[in-house]
Amino acid sequence: MKFLDTYVKKFISDEKYNDVFLKANKIQNDTLNKTCLGKDMMGWFDLETNIEQLKEHAKKINDSSDVVLVIGIGGSYLGALASIKFLRPSNEKKVFFLGFSLDPEYFENIFEICNNKNVHVIVISKSGNTIEIKATLQIVLDYMKKKYGLHLKDKFTIVSGYSGFLRSFAKENEWKIFDIPENVGGRYSVLTNVGLLPIIVSGADASKIIEGALYSKKQFENIKSDSYRYAIVRNILFELNFNVELFCSFSHRLGAFVEWIKQLFAESEGKNGKGIFPSSSLFSTDLHSIGQFVQEGNKILFETILVCKNNKKDIILKNKSEPILKFDSLNEINNKILNAVSRAHNEGGVPVNIIEFDEYSEFELGNLLFFFETSCWISSNLFGVDPSNQPGVQKYKSILN
Repeated sequence: MKFLDTYVKKFISDEKYNDVFLKANKIQNDTLNKTCLGKDMMGWFDLETNIEQLKEHAKKINDSSDVVLVIGIGGSYLGALASIKFLRPSNEKKVFFLGFSLDPEYFENIFEICNNKNVHVIVISKSGNTIEIKATLQIVLDYMKKKYGLHLKDKFTIVSGYSGFLRSFAKENEWKIFDIPENVGGRYSVLTNVGLLPIIVSGADASKIIEGALYSKKQFENIKSDSYRYAIVRNILFELNFNVELFCSFSHRLGAFVEWIKQLFAESEGKNGKGIFPSSSLFSTDLHSIGQFVQEGNKILFETILVCKNNKKDIILKNKSEPILKFDSLNEINNKILNAVSRAHNEGGVPVNIIEFDEYSEFELGNLLFFFETSCWISSNLFGVDPSNQPGVQKYKSILN
């Protein structure tokens, strides 16, 4: 994985970069020593999970079910969804997510899929007190009782905090429980039981994901690594009044991954009147809509384009006798578009970051996940905000209650 700043260098002076670099250096030491902002919620940084226990339970789930319903919202489901869509593993199509929306039609569609099939339910929430989770659990529980009667002990698995409604409810019903560490927030939880259990159920190799994350963690010890460079560049661009970061890709595989990134940065940085607003685009689709704004509109944004360097999926253009195009494949065309877009937008006054990774593999996924987590942590500390809390999210909840 590489962070390429070819199309952003002209916006950033060496003097300014060195100034922010010194600040990042201090934050690096504070982070490694766990004395930084958010220090009490750095459990995610340790990458400590009993993967073998998760694998064993995931096998039981897969052996006894055709469909797995995962109930969660925010960080309790986004990381797992992003990872599964990124990898497209063997059991991808048996895992469905609920709880992130209370759209009645969506529930009906999911239950239609479950007809005449064995179902297992995984509920993920630190407390279980979120109204979307309670409502979804009640609906799914009613459905499961009608389907199986009261014999549900082996039909539910819970991933929760050490206390709260959900854990108590699970104990009453004798459901299997996996812990969410108290010092891990939702948006940083993908590499814990929260994300890894659904990912393993989907057929992915969690050991290789952790291997990639550990590699990224090792790189983090070097202040000149990509995670710092990216965080420093974001901070400087914000000071230059580029207040929106547009995450872009050419792959539908990365659609959910970008949604995870958006939550990660929005909830970590967006407080005290600070932070960069994260948005997203899918190319080539959006090049023919908001591409006009990016090129010639109000210069409020910069782009970060995620690129798979060696995409094994491709379509070859075989008709050489009557060629409509002189290109050999769709990947070649996408690469040409990437180069043209980066150059055009850059010449139009838009900074363009490129984050390039080798392939859609477990190792690269773990590498990317930890890269964005650490970059976001450093970036938030550069803004002077605690990356671990989200007090604004509680506002609507308190009004609703």
